[in-house]
Amino acid sequence: MSINLKVARFIAMISFLLIFGVQENGVPTIALLLIYFYQFLNDLFSSMAFGIFWEGLSIIPVFFLLILFLISRNYKVLLGCFVLLLVYQVYVTGLVNNYQNIHSAFLLPLTVFVISSIYVIAIVKKQKRDIKVS
Repeated sequence: MSINLKVARFIAMISFLLIFGVQENGVPTIALLLIYFYQFLNDLFSSMAFGIFWEGLSIIPVFFLLILFLISRNYKVLLGCFVLLLVYQVYVTGLVNNYQNIHSAFLLPLTVFVISSIYVIAIVKKQKRDIKVS
């Protein structure tokens, strides 16, 4: 795997985790995922909890998709991971309900995530095509 591919994957992962929400008190995705997970574990093991905060389970497929995005060499799998992570970002950031509050803390990391992910997918697809030609 080339160094450009490793760097682009790392940049895509970090930019994904640094995307802020567009709500009034938007936080980075990594903080939101950790808060969700903590609240889920607290509700699960606390005897005084009235219900379980099920959004905490969303951290499992997100981290699975990020790890899959980092190690996959199939462009179709990478494309699927990219689309699912993008859909998750739309849900987590509150973009559907608060699209009028878009700011640079949301837009810049999202742009970096999209560009670097497309770059990774293009490199992997090109490498696969070059292997078939050889």
